Amino acid sequence: MVGRRRELGLSRGTAGPVHQHQHQHHNQNQNQNPHDDGHEAAAVIESDSSPDTDPDEGSLVSLAALAVEKLVSPARGTRQGALLPGVDAHVVRIWGDGVDVVVRTPRDLTGSAPDTYPAERWAAEHAARHGVPTPRVLACEPEFGEAPLMIVEHVTSIDSDRDPWHDLGRLAATLAEVPLDPATAGGPADGDARVPDALLTRFGRDLPEAWRRHLRYGLDSLVPGDRLLGLGVYTEQQRGPLRAALEQLEVESAGWRHGLVHGDLAPRNLVPRGADDPVLIDWGTARTGPVPWLELDRVHRWSALEDLVTVDELRRFADGVGVDLDDALPTLRRLALLHHLDLVRWALERRPDRLAREVEEARRAIARCLR
Repeated sequence: MVGRRRELGLSRGTAGPVHQHQHQHHNQNQNQNPHDDGHEAAAVIESDSSPDTDPDEGSLVSLAALAVEKLVSPARGTRQGALLPGVDAHVVRIWGDGVDVVVRTPRDLTGSAPDTYPAERWAAEHAARHGVPTPRVLACEPEFGEAPLMIVEHVTSIDSDRDPWHDLGRLAATLAEVPLDPATAGGPADGDARVPDALLTRFGRDLPEAWRRHLRYGLDSLVPGDRLLGLGVYTEQQRGPLRAALEQLEVESAGWRHGLVHGDLAPRNLVPRGADDPVLIDWGTARTGPVPWLELDRVHRWSALEDLVTVDELRRFADGVGVDLDDALPTLRRLALLHHLDLVRWALERRPDRLAREVEEARRAIARCLR
C-alpha cells in the first residue's frame, strides 16, 4: 500500500467474550524474506508501510470479533482472538464457538482502493475453481466501520516432507493454465465474470496488447534525455545494451501466454497439509500478465538481486514449473532489468520518497543482469 496511514476508525462492539492472545502465523508478512513473514505488493507499486501509529491490539481484536459476528456467525459462546504479524494489513485470527477465521483490514486506508479485497477474492476463488487449493473467503466488505475488510477461513498447518519450492513451482504451472475471460486473455470463456480492473495494468484489458505497450513504454523511455541518465541509474554507454535487452524481450515474449499471477509464491504463503496438496494463501499481490514468467521473475529476483533465495531453491522452483533454469536465465535477467527501470520511473512520478532506494536497487540490477 502507498501513502501515509491513519488510525482506523474502529467501531466498538461485542461478539461474546473475546480472549486475546499473542499468536504467530506464517501467512502474513514482516519483511521481504520469502521464507519468513514478508510481502511484496503487486506490479511496480510495492509495499513501504511505516506507520506513525497503529490501533492497539484490543481495538483490532474487538473489531475483528464484531465483524465475524455480523458477517459470518453470531457468537453464542466464548471466542478467542489474536493479532498476527502483517505489513500491509492488520491481521487478526478469531477462533472458538464454531469458527476459525482470519480477518484482514488494510493498515493504510489512504492508499487502499475500495476494490482491493474484492479483486483478491476474485483471484483466489477463480484459481480455486481451476485446481489451486486456496482458503475459502467467507466475507468481503468494502466498508466495515471506516475500513474495507475480508474474512477467510484459517487453514491449519500439518507437517509435511514435501519440498515447498517444487510445490510452489507446480502451483505456478497450474496457475498458468487457469483460463480468463476472452475479453482480457484471448482464451475460451469459462462462465466467470470479467477480470476485475484492479488486477489489470494501466495499459488496458487486452493482456497481450497491454504487455506489448508496457515493453514499448520502457523502450521509448530509453532516449538521450532520459531522466534516469541524470539520476545515474545507468550510463550513456549502457543505454544501447539496455535497449537491446528490452528489444530482445519484446521479441521473445511475443508468443507468451497471459493469465492470472499470484505474485508472491514463497514458502511463507504455502500452508503444508501433510501428504495432501498444500494450500496457497495471501492473494493480495494477485494480478495478470505473462505466465508463468512473472512468477519466475519474482523468485529469480529474490535469488539474483536480494540474496534471499538460494540458486538451488530457484532451480527447484523452476523444475516445478517445468522450465529449464539455465535456458530461462537470460530472459529472467531481462525481466529484472525491465522491473527495476519501471520502479524508478514510478518513484519519479508517484513516490519521490522512494526514489533514492529505487535508484540504488536499479543500479544493482543493471550491474548484475546486464550482459
